[in-house]
Amino acid sequence: MGKKNLLAAFVLFAATAASFAKSLSFQILQKNDSLNSVCESALAVEDEILNYFFENGCIVSNVPAAVSKSDAQDLKFYNDAYNEAVNGTVDQFCLIKIYFTDDEKENGKISLGNMKKISWKVVSVKTGNILEDSSFEVKTRISQDEAANVRDFASEFAMHIQKVINQKS
Repeated sequence: MGKKNLLAAFVLFAATAASFAKSLSFQILQKNDSLNSVCESALAVEDEILNYFFENGCIVSNVPAAVSKSDAQDLKFYNDAYNEAVNGTVDQFCLIKIYFTDDEKENGKISLGNMKKISWKVVSVKTGNILEDSSFEVKTRISQDEAANVRDFASEFAMHIQKVINQKS
């Protein structure tokens, strides 16, 4: 009888902990007129953001990264992904746009140097309030391991988004 009570208490504790965890859904839009498919750099950023939030106790999901070549496409992707977040009962939604140089098409490797700008919009799904809508220019880092630079950049970016969520929600 004691083992059943212990198991029931554990299940109750796990369910309670999960109910207090913050949840985030995000989508990355790749902005580059010369690419027709999502590049490795954008996928590396997406993967690192997923890992960061998961490892920090957040319930995280994403709409697959996509290529957007116009403001009209941006709006369609935003609306579709936001509606998916609403239907998934997520707390916050973040749309991330990564702007790449034309070198990305020819280079093809994961490289922070091919990113020129990142912009984002974090929205409270419950209220519809914009928690942050901002952007910044990407500064390249000199290193032998470009993939590590992209992962470090994405992790720092995810940390910033987490601070926004914690402070403004």
